[in-house]
Formats: sequence, structure tokens, C-alpha cells
Amino acid sequence: MKELIKEMVESWSKNVDENRLELQSKLAKKIFDETNEGKLFLLNLPTGIGKTEIFLAPFLYQFRINEFFAGRMYIVEPNHALLRQIRDRIENYTRNIGEIVGEDHGDVENPSFLYTAPITLTTIDSFAYGFLAKRVNKWWQFGYETGRYTLPVGLMGNSYIVFDEAHLIQDSVFLSPRVMGKIICNLVNSGAIVIFSSATLPKALRERLTNECRNIKELNAENFTFKRNVKISFKKETLKDVECEGKTIIIVNTVKKARDLYKYLKQKCKNKKVYILHSLMTIEDKSRTYELLKNTKEDDVILIGTQTLEVGLDFSFNKLYTEISPIDSLIQRIGRVGRREENRSEAIIFDVENNLPYMDSLLKKTREILQENNGYEDLVSSIDKVYDEDEVRKIEEKGDLFYTQFLEYLENLHLFSYPPEDEVLIRPSNYITIFMIDDNTIISEKNDELVLRKEELVNKSLRYSISAIDSYSLNRLNKILENKSVYIHSGEEKDVIHVRKSKLNNRVNTIYIKRHGIYDDAGLIIEMGEEK
Repeated sequence: MKELIKEMVESWSKNVDENRLELQSKLAKKIFDETNEGKLFLLNLPTGIGKTEIFLAPFLYQFRINEFFAGRMYIVEPNHALLRQIRDRIENYTRNIGEIVGEDHGDVENPSFLYTAPITLTTIDSFAYGFLAKRVNKWWQFGYETGRYTLPVGLMGNSYIVFDEAHLIQDSVFLSPRVMGKIICNLVNSGAIVIFSSATLPKALRERLTNECRNIKELNAENFTFKRNVKISFKKETLKDVECEGKTIIIVNTVKKARDLYKYLKQKCKNKKVYILHSLMTIEDKSRTYELLKNTKEDDVILIGTQTLEVGLDFSFNKLYTEISPIDSLIQRIGRVGRREENRSEAIIFDVENNLPYMDSLLKKTREILQENNGYEDLVSSIDKVYDEDEVRKIEEKGDLFYTQFLEYLENLHLFSYPPEDEVLIRPSNYITIFMIDDNTIISEKNDELVLRKEELVNKSLRYSISAIDSYSLNRLNKILENKSVYIHSGEEKDVIHVRKSKLNNRVNTIYIKRHGIYDDAGLIIEMGEEK
């Protein structure tokens, strides 16, 4: 096991730290040795310690010694932003085995419904809706719709499942932790091997994710000490005071702020490479930015973004500027710097006038902790002071109706029968997929219809979240699209897609928009939807 992990680390062009390697191999071996029954492993380690190698090694070790505990592995990421980097990394680690890595999620052109390669990368949504028989292969036969409703859950029950960055299985009403806790413990209690990999898992979140699992084992750093060499300061200044230094990452709380700062720093820091990453960029543009980051000297990089940057970035930064956020989020942000112990790093936290999109109470408690402590370890040890049981119950109350609906759906979901027709949510929101149409995408335009080149639309989409709790996000999108032509799918042939003009409404989940005027090099022009 140790030799395997060493080869993995070296192949990713990293220096091998012997103490860290010892910990990684020890924990990976513990997982491998206890896969004879359904079990949930809680892999709780600091950012930068190498959790990916730990949870991947047991599965790959099977191929080395020819002793198998699972024929399939699912790596479940909390958002799409993490998929690209984790795929590059795992493909590198498995190069000698063959093409064993696949993807199945909302952004793939042809969904395979979790039946792809031995290692499948997916998202929380795709995984959960597969379990719930909502995202399955369906067809019409003898005048009735039928499908492989039980195939995904059948595969899951005999697989090795990793929930990476598990602390991100949360939302504004704590619906996801409760829903996923039910799903995960159902699988564990049926014999699946499940890993929760996280650096910051508040006790209240952990309890909701695990309280129905019968067999749980915690894995931590034990006697291994990893001191993050980072100076933390809490300031009242504005982010306009950012210096033009390389190896700098800037994380703000809204896409609008990220866009504004990107434009400002591109003008101010012309001697540096200024990049931006956030959720309202197309797949193509996010991938292009990742490639630019990989191929640009670290000393020249200033990276700006939102919560998207909290996890999964395998780049080294020396300085972090960030707006205050809830303590678990803040710890993840600080984890973007000081990843190499020999380098002294700095994290500068700025206060905000408006707490949105976060709850006032979470930021108030985080502020109090920052004013009392300024060490990374102090923040980590204070997570449960922010997410205490009373606080979490207040958050949950807003989502109790959604959770009750989920429980009713689950109660009526039976093996070898049609799933309930009711809609079910795993988070208090849905997505609209927005395709950006370039001029060279359009084959012809007549009246209210467009004929589009299908290949030109590949990776030209983004996902816009619509809240199920309030109308703000939908109203904002309507305002962005005001006086713009909105198109919906009306048919397709081999190489072309037909779309027609329509109005945005609650039943539409995919739209097509001409890019000009609503999208630029910093993504969707979100400020068009803000109140003047």
C-alpha cells in the first residue's frame, strides 16, 4: 500500500513527505482491511494532507494484489467545479491500469445512469436521484413507460463510494444532510463501503449524515501534526486594497463582487495574470481557466472567485484575501494557502456590510471567534460553537416541509415497482441549464426559430440555481433576460438542434440564449439582474 501511494504522489509531480506518506498508507490500509462488511468511514484530515490518495489507494490496491472487495467505485463530488481536476488526477494515477475512469452527471452529453467505468465521477444530485429512481434509463414499451429503475441502487449497494469534501453536503435549510444521511445509511446498512472525506465536518452535520448508520469508523491524523504556516488577520478595509502580487487567491461571497474585482484588478495589475472562476461561467470557460492556471507560472497568478474556489484546487498560493464567511467555509478558504509547511503564508479576512448569501447568525458567531482568536487551529476547534444544535435546528425548520415530502417519497419507493410520480428535492433549489449561442453556432434563423450546430454547443452551457424557498433568483434571471430572446428545444436531427422562442417559466429546465450582451470574459453578466 505504501509503495502504491508513493508512486501516485510522485506521478503527480509532488515531493514525497515520508511522515505524510506513513499516515496515508496506514489509513488506506485500515480501510482496505475492514471492507468485509458495510461500513461508513469518516476520513477527517486537514486540507493539503493528501486525502485523495488515501481514499483512492484501497480500490487500486485490489488490482495490484488481485483481491477484490468492490468491482466499482463512485467518487461523489458536491459540485461540478471539482470534477475536472479530480478526473485529471485520477486518470494520471490509473494510467498503468487502463481507461477505467468515467463520468456521469448533469453536464455529460449522454448520461449513462451511473453505469460507466470501474471508477465513476459523479455529483451529489446525480447520485441521489439515481438512488431515488428519478435519474434512470427509461423507454416506452407496449404503450407504457418502463425503465431500469433499480439498476443504480443495485450498483451502489455493491460498490466502494467516496463522498469527497463531504462538509459541502449542506444548504440554506440543511435539507441535503438529512436526505443524504438517509440514502447513505441505507446503503451502508445494506453492505456498501462508504467514505466521507472532509477537513471540516461540524458535529451537527456529521450527526445528520450518520445517525442511522449501524457501522461507523473514524479515521484521523492521530499523532501526525500538520501545522499550517499561515498568519491570519481580520480587517475592516475593502478588497480594493489588494496588492498586485503573484501566488494570490481572492475569494468573495457573490458572483457580482467577483466580476467587479476581476475587472478592477485586470486594469490595476497589468503585470500579472488575473483569472476568474465561479459557477456562472460555461463549462468551456471554466476548463480553459483551469488549463491556463496549470500552464502559468505561479508567481504571476492572481485568481479571483467565489465559493467555487474553496475546495479542489491543486495549486499553491501564498496569500489569501477573503470576505468573511461561516467558519467551516472560512477554514476551507484558508486551506488554499500554507499547503507547504516551509512557506510562510498570509490570510487576510475582510468584513462585509451585507451578510448575504449567508445567515446573519452564522456570520455573527464567526466574527466573534475571529475577534478572539487568530490561529488556524483555533478556528478549526471552534466549528461546533458556530454550528451548535440550536442554530442548526433554526436552519432546519425552514426545510422541514421538503424533508417530510422526501420521507413520504422514500416510504412509497419499492423494489421492482414504478417509483412514485411525486417530485422530490435533495436541496431547496433546482437548476436551469443555459446554453450560450455564438454567431457561428447558428445555421439559420427564420421567424421565431433557430437551427443550431449541435457540436458548437458542447460545453457552452452553465447551470443557474433557482431557489425553491423564495423568488429572488428567478426574478433576477428574468431581469437579466429582459428584452432578450429566450429559446427552448423543439427538436433535433443528427448534427443540428432546433429551438424556438419561448418565455421563461417554472416548467422550463433548459434554455438557449444569444451570448452577446449577457455574457463576457467574466461569465454571466449577473449585475444586469441587480436592483439599480
